[in-house]
Amino acid sequence: MFGLFKSNGHLDCCLQIMPEIMPDGWFVLEVNKTGECMWSDGKTVFYPDTLPPSENHIWSSDGWLEDKAGLIESAKALKIKQLNAAAQAYIDRAAETDKVPDFEVRTWTIQAEEAKAWAADKNALTPVLDQIAASRGIDADKLKASALRKTLAYEKLTAHIAGQRQALQSKIETAKTQAALDKIVITFNSPEAL
Repeated sequence: MFGLFKSNGHLDCCLQIMPEIMPDGWFVLEVNKTGECMWSDGKTVFYPDTLPPSENHIWSSDGWLEDKAGLIESAKALKIKQLNAAAQAYIDRAAETDKVPDFEVRTWTIQAEEAKAWAADKNALTPVLDQIAASRGIDADKLKASALRKTLAYEKLTAHIAGQRQALQSKIETAKTQAALDKIVITFNSPEAL
């Protein structure tokens, strides 16, 4: 019998066979008994007599103790997820990617490369931009110039937001207490707002 343990050491379930795939950070150990009251430090399985007060507790010789380090690490992980979602939402709003189908957004990299090549050499091959211009019935050079302006603006925006996001992530990762973490405000501003 095997116990599947979460990254915090708490038992998720018991299994008859060793799983081939596990969630990131989780681990499997052989267990001597079944039941819902097991905890592991990753090396040894402990069988406490009582259930933990919460998933934020770890087992020790003194019984269940609140895992303050685990609490702050969980809070940091949550704040980083919120940070990443906020950064993506900011870019989506600013670049209006939410108004364009995903397949078209995926062509932006190709369009950017072609627009830059065209800016460096007006004879460069630009098949995607040429096809878009033809399908729209507009002048190809005007479309290429517009694609170049949008490319440069998008690159400036994403680099600026990426830098702000990375700075906030560094603050989150170095926070020592929940109070310090709570003081970190997730906000972004555009390059023009500086």
